[in-house]
Amino acid sequence: MDSDRFETFVDAILAIMMTVMILKIPQPESLSLDGIWKLKMVYIAYFLSFMVILSIWNHHRKLFREIKEIDNLVILIYMSLTFVITLLPYFTAWCAINPDKLAPELCYGLIFILTNILYIFAAYFAMKRDKFGQHPDFAMDKSTYLNFSVFIIGFAIAIIFNIPQAIFISCMLSLIIWNFTAKLFTKDKEVDWCGD
Repeated sequence: MDSDRFETFVDAILAIMMTVMILKIPQPESLSLDGIWKLKMVYIAYFLSFMVILSIWNHHRKLFREIKEIDNLVILIYMSLTFVITLLPYFTAWCAINPDKLAPELCYGLIFILTNILYIFAAYFAMKRDKFGQHPDFAMDKSTYLNFSVFIIGFAIAIIFNIPQAIFISCMLSLIIWNFTAKLFTKDKEVDWCGD
């Protein structure tokens, strides 16, 4: 299958997800700074989830700039990734309304972990199965391991010490790691499969 059509399809889904998330934000009870301040966790969760979708789109765009053809396995993995992403607005709202509860934070964190894993698989198989493009050998770099270490630490703190916000913080840190540290850990700065 031509990758351009698929890229357009995924772009449309990501745009819809960004739109759906804003619709989940409630209006302040009172038109005052206090009313807005009461919704601070909702705004923070929305911003974080928006940045996740934006990051996925950016990495997706860079990947598909290199990929010419995809097969059914790549489509299946990407559709699994898309399914997980479509759950993000629901879990964002649930987590924002219940920031001190472990169950919503765990589910929100699991969405992040699944998104990371599925994107790694999608990128790996897309590059491996593309017969027409020239791609560097795919290898998970140190930033990927750092990312998953942050998740493990965040989940452990949340569960062991009953601090649910640790998962939310680990999600924020993983977003920073995913977007800003990949080039720092790459031996060959010229070979960056997600770079411009």
